[in-house]
Amino acid sequence: MKKAFRYLPVVAATVTAIISLPAMAHVGYTERNFGTFDNTYSRTTLSNQAVTGNYGWIDGTDSDNGDSHKLRPYRFTLAEETNVTLTFEQATSQVTDHLGNVSTSRLGLKPGFSLYEGLAHLAPVKADYDSAEISIANRDPGTEGSFKALADWSIGNDPGDLNGTPIPASLSFFKYIGHAYDGTGFGSDGTPDGKVSHTFMNLKAGDYSVFVGGTDYFAQEANNPDLSTKYGVTATLVAGVVPEPEVYAMLLAGLGLMGAMMRRRGMH
Repeated sequence: MKKAFRYLPVVAATVTAIISLPAMAHVGYTERNFGTFDNTYSRTTLSNQAVTGNYGWIDGTDSDNGDSHKLRPYRFTLAEETNVTLTFEQATSQVTDHLGNVSTSRLGLKPGFSLYEGLAHLAPVKADYDSAEISIANRDPGTEGSFKALADWSIGNDPGDLNGTPIPASLSFFKYIGHAYDGTGFGSDGTPDGKVSHTFMNLKAGDYSVFVGGTDYFAQEANNPDLSTKYGVTATLVAGVVPEPEVYAMLLAGLGLMGAMMRRRGMH
């Protein structure tokens, strides 16, 4: 039996037949790279993504970790220190799997996410996954996976080969920064509306990963007919400082003054 994290919604003393499927998928950011940002105001939205099940994020809040297969990782890069607001909300998405099969996800996701400094391995190096030997060797025995929603964690890959040069297996490290989740439990956003948003102030320059999943702890029960259902999610990142209205006014006044000066020069 799993124990829910004490800061999250209270879970009954007895939870029957809760299971997690084997962790097999690899960690990747395909179509989930927000891009690179500086302190200039910018907004990016990524759609047509989905998570498997409705519990992947909250599954990583207890002592036996979570399965990264049940989450979707996103990434972004900051060229300089800035503020970042992340928003994830339920959606109906057209999802394409690794075989090219297209399916339609459903509504109903209760999203939660955690932000970390660091990235998973990128091509041409082999991708990370929970059941890699190095991943298992670097976490506690008996854990379901490597994912930790509320702490630092690591996950690794298999040995590889690059142009004839052997590449040993290695770990990717994720340094926990913060989290947010949809719902009414302690520490949640207080509004169970299928949407969660949080602003992280003064993030330093560097690479970041965001892992997104569901927060319905009881959705792990084996008798849940939607145990492996895909739930759509739309993600939005806003970076930089939004100019205050008076800044706009000063800018417009300055442009007007410049225009007047140029017109006067043209008259002479």
